[in-house]
Amino acid sequence: MLHLAEAQIEKVEVKDDISEVACDKCGAMMVYKVGRFGKFLACPNFPECRNTKPIVHYIKAACPKCGSRLMEKISRKNRKFYGCEKYPGCDFVSWEMPITDQCPQCGSYMVEKRDKRGERIHLCASETCRFRQRVKDHGEIGE
Repeated sequence: MLHLAEAQIEKVEVKDDISEVACDKCGAMMVYKVGRFGKFLACPNFPECRNTKPIVHYIKAACPKCGSRLMEKISRKNRKFYGCEKYPGCDFVSWEMPITDQCPQCGSYMVEKRDKRGERIHLCASETCRFRQRVKDHGEIGE
């Protein structure tokens, strides 16, 4: 019975999405794959070439400690956070997304967050200041 089912079932071939990134080792255009930790880039010439790369998302804001670019990362519990690209040399991390604006009161960096009503706000990251501005729907800042 099992042999009959195996003979009649259709083989499904999953097509890989081709990226614009070339493989560093063999030059082939890398493809998107999905693993247990999410999407990544892999060389299509597997097993001859075993090159892989993570997919990295950068945000516009710079690191408040060293000035490098900030990356969007995923924690072990599948929660989004933001960290410096120069880790472990720079240990900056934040659960809220840092923005390019600085606090008008204390000069510290600001983060974008949602309040209890679901509205976007810009909040000072300094524990002593905590200045906040409401962000209107089309990107303008209101008081």
